[in-house]
Amino acid sequence: MGKLGIYLLADYPSKGLFIEAVKVCRDFNVDFLEIGFPFSDPIADGDVLEKASYETLKRYDLDDFIAGLKEAREIFKGRIYVMTYANIVYSSGVGNFLERVGDVSGVIIADLPLREVGLFEKEFRRRSISLIRFLTPESRVEDIESAIQGAEVSGFIYFISKRGTTGGDFSLDEETIEKITRAKGRGVDVYVGFGIKDRKDVKSAYKVADGAIVGTKAVSELELGIDAFRDFIRYITGAE
Repeated sequence: MGKLGIYLLADYPSKGLFIEAVKVCRDFNVDFLEIGFPFSDPIADGDVLEKASYETLKRYDLDDFIAGLKEAREIFKGRIYVMTYANIVYSSGVGNFLERVGDVSGVIIADLPLREVGLFEKEFRRRSISLIRFLTPESRVEDIESAIQGAEVSGFIYFISKRGTTGGDFSLDEETIEKITRAKGRGVDVYVGFGIKDRKDVKSAYKVADGAIVGTKAVSELELGIDAFRDFIRYITGAE
């Protein structure tokens, strides 16, 4: 059985519902959370998450997102990863940003190419926080080797399942499966994300990777209310 991660957008659809969603994930033993910080130019996000980011930024700012993250960490005792964009980290100062987010397992910088990881990594290593590497269907053999060598044991490699942005349908072609297989079993977990929306998708991801990340679908269900979100997490974890 693989590990399951759920993506939540900080303070969306409201601060209260965000915190209730964290509690639901705790209650259903979700393995880890990916908590996104809304950004004004979320280039990796599809329409659903882009719209959610814009709506959230009308009401909250980075200070609020960090406060929400810290409250979530008090509730959820598993691993928590922050998902953000390079501009937020860089403009805050890498060291200052990491100091502010505090005790997290790692940070996912959605628009940080593998070749530019070194610009950020020194401060991450100093604080023993993982800087998560991405791989994609376009990644070359040398990219895979670089990601594996640089990945922290406490972190993971985030394998983006498809070209484009979050959401859409989930599928893995043979070339992508071969690349995931090449990366897997090398001392660091490989989790697949983008397009995973039901239990069938999760099981498909588990067949080739160490885990799956559910993002857009989780956020969409939370938009319908906490009961809909709870039902979805119960379903996606196989608890029903």
